[in-house]
Amino acid sequence: MRGTSSGHSPRWRPLSGSAVRLVLMGLVLASAAVHAEHDPFSRGFDAVPVKPTPAQNSGIALEGTTNNEPVGSFRGALLFDFNWRILALKDGEEKLGDLLPYRLDAHLLFAYQLHERLEVGIDLPFTLIQGDNFHLLGEVLNAPNFPGAAGVSRTTLGDLRLVPRVHLLDREKFPVGLSLIAEVRAPTGSADSFTGERGFVFAPRLAVEQRFEVLPIPIRVVGNAGVKLRKHAQYLNLLVDDELTLGAGVIGELPNMGRFTDVQATAEMHLGTPLVRPFNFDQSDSLKTPWELLVGARAKIWGNWGLELNVGRGLNISSGYGREALRVMFGLRYDERFQDSDGDNVPDVRDRCPNEAEDKDGFQDSDGCPDPDNDGDGVVDGEDSCPDVKGLKERKGCPEVDTDGDGITDEFDKCPDKPGPKDYDGCPDTDGDEVPDNEDDCPEQFGPPENNGCPFDSPPYVFVESDRIRIKGNVLFETGSAVIQKRSYPLLDEVATVLRKNPTLGPVLIEGHTDNKGSRQLNMGLSDKRARSVLEYLVSKGIDRKRLTSAGFGFDRPIATNDTALGRAKNRRVDFKLVRSEVETEGRETVVPAGQQPPAGTTTPTAKPPATDAKPATTPATPAPAAKPPATDAKSATTTAPTAKPPATDAKPATTPPTPGK
Repeated sequence: MRGTSSGHSPRWRPLSGSAVRLVLMGLVLASAAVHAEHDPFSRGFDAVPVKPTPAQNSGIALEGTTNNEPVGSFRGALLFDFNWRILALKDGEEKLGDLLPYRLDAHLLFAYQLHERLEVGIDLPFTLIQGDNFHLLGEVLNAPNFPGAAGVSRTTLGDLRLVPRVHLLDREKFPVGLSLIAEVRAPTGSADSFTGERGFVFAPRLAVEQRFEVLPIPIRVVGNAGVKLRKHAQYLNLLVDDELTLGAGVIGELPNMGRFTDVQATAEMHLGTPLVRPFNFDQSDSLKTPWELLVGARAKIWGNWGLELNVGRGLNISSGYGREALRVMFGLRYDERFQDSDGDNVPDVRDRCPNEAEDKDGFQDSDGCPDPDNDGDGVVDGEDSCPDVKGLKERKGCPEVDTDGDGITDEFDKCPDKPGPKDYDGCPDTDGDEVPDNEDDCPEQFGPPENNGCPFDSPPYVFVESDRIRIKGNVLFETGSAVIQKRSYPLLDEVATVLRKNPTLGPVLIEGHTDNKGSRQLNMGLSDKRARSVLEYLVSKGIDRKRLTSAGFGFDRPIATNDTALGRAKNRRVDFKLVRSEVETEGRETVVPAGQQPPAGTTTPTAKPPATDAKPATTPATPAPAAKPPATDAKSATTTAPTAKPPATDAKPATTPPTPGK
């Protein structure tokens, strides 16, 4: 029985109803059962499936995981690959000849260390010459025009291979080294001449490696496992489809031998089997599963230049394609491994600190210099709780945080998630009543500070008491100025109405007060200007200027704490006091409200006696002589006026407020 094979005899299958028997070829790569709809003469696969790797620190065709090449290192090689007896034609066990008796390929290999964990490799293959004995099919079948007997090109380009390798685990830190190889083959070869595929091939695989030094020489054990995903191809009864690829080998690092340095010896075994139903040796229609053994040696002979010599042989244990005879690879290689004195994987030519290893902490690692203080805040990284953000020593290298971006750090911001002004300790004032929301009982309703930001239930808002005109609310000014806000006009209008309805009430001292933000001098001036603004407003409403006086007291007379925004809002106020006495203060007359002492540091001149002393609210006032304008007597709710009508205006009881004007 005649046939073409490289191992066990295949099954005979009829080509037509005639008695001519079809010779079936035994080739190995692929995977599935024969399907009638596929063209049996399409070819479209590379008859030499195992290719040399361009990767650095690897075997002949196996990729390793050793990752000690500095960024920028590269390897180039020109490798010649001579294969004999690739496809053999047999009649049973009788060999009739070789369809591809020989093939010489040249591989231009290049690999570049692009990143400390990424290497990119390229293989550009050329078929320089190959034998062509496909006429044997026509002779065996006595059919010279047999469709499958078309010859092949003797010289052609092969499929371009892109071989990126990503280092995942370092064997120095983990039980094994681990790398991912994501090979892609472009269909640049000749599919009809068995030097290329008819479509792109994706061949991802994993590489593992470990180093052992128990033997006299260091040994690296390497293993590869992956898949080869490709477009379906067929020649006669051989189907070539998706494939499982396996490989294992050892790399021995030998001592230098005279001119030969960096000497290595390598032994590898490679296996390919269909991805579907792998290792199915009984399926004669899918001849498959070739084994291939490769051994070789490489060494540098002068500088970075070196030689490489490898030999191999197919070891088929079942029918399959691939060589039955010898394979020889030999070539010249160049390895440029940049000097790296400090071993930080940054070559000295780019290392700003060639004798100090980079600390590899993700911060400016490419310059080769250690960075003990990445953010430059004076706190070394080992003690810096925020090593990549400039901060303060007292905060262990962390910056002051301002979550809401209002310029007030969270440490001092009473509302860290809501922006607000500094005067309100970083809290907003939604209703604009100068009471921040965090202290405002009615944050969405305008209300005075004295009522915790809530509006009063109902008018009246102005009351006459024994020593003052009390207002329910506050007079508001523009920030840092004496300009009265328009929303305070109605309140001042009510004060003017009360003064008009009580023409004998007064004189009235208008007092301006501030919080403690800013200097004393600034606040004294501001409070004085604000008090004058109120005076001028009341004059504009028809109140006689002679009944009004004004003075500013800054932050000398707080009525609440200045430690909170609400307290400061209460201290920013305007009071209307009924005058009881006058004293000389620092060379000028200053009106002092009833029941209060003059400001600290004031003196009463001896040359001019003071005005009538202020009396307790429960004591009737003594009328002044007719020749002088009398001071206003303060009345209590329980004190009746004397029979004689006093010239001063009597204070109204606190329980009888006037009706505010409309």
